[in-house]
Amino acid sequence: MVKTKLAKSTGRFGIRYGISVRRRVAAIEEKQRQKQKCIFCNGRAKRVSKGIWLCKKCGKKFAGHAYYLEQYIEENKNLINKENKEKTKEAKTLKEEKASKINKAKKKKE
Repeated sequence: MVKTKLAKSTGRFGIRYGISVRRRVAAIEEKQRQKQKCIFCNGRAKRVSKGIWLCKKCGKKFAGHAYYLEQYIEENKNLINKENKEKTKEAKTLKEEKASKINKAKKKKE
């Protein structure tokens, strides 16, 4: 069978199931066929069954999404850490400001 531009890998279904369903399946299959990274060592993970993944590098077996692994946690981990550092810096500056105000008030009383 010939793959169509619209249906992509779901051209094997022909005209059955409707175009919207076939497009959704095609999008999932595209993600599924990409190389998946292990969440522990960034090695290559292989899908054993639905939601079960096995890393070829470290040999760990872990659970994840059914068809592909979400990488947004790994990719955005640095951003999350930066935001947390900024929040702690802001909290420290607020504490320092309060402490300086308290010290000034004590000096005025004396």
